[in-house]
Amino acid sequence: MENENVVVYPSQFDPSIQVMVIFPGHENYEGLKPLFDELGFGFVAPEENLVIINGDILGSEDNLDIDILRFIEAHELAHTMLKHNTRNPDDEKDADLYAFILLGGKNYDTAQEYLVDSFEERHGEPFDISMIEKFR
Repeated sequence: MENENVVVYPSQFDPSIQVMVIFPGHENYEGLKPLFDELGFGFVAPEENLVIINGDILGSEDNLDIDILRFIEAHELAHTMLKHNTRNPDDEKDADLYAFILLGGKNYDTAQEYLVDSFEERHGEPFDISMIEKFR
């Protein structure tokens, strides 16, 4: 489904989950902005089987940065798959690590590179491939 200032599609990683990218100008954007400010680029609404992503950080609706979009989608789905109920540094790190696995499974190499390149800034330590072993 595509409407003005919103794009909705089935997740690339779990088609039972819908992904909604919502852009400034959408009637609900201002109401969601405090959640984006608190939770980051996106969040999961598990009771709705929905991932909501802040389109403002992805570029324009017509020119999305697809690699950042895939990274955020994988990260948010990882929270669901890992059954996270809170937001804390350990859960955020684990969601990134699991997202690395999800992205690799779909050959989203550039999105994986983005995750690796931003990992130290996000978590205070460099990415090490051995970190994902706990999910294998």
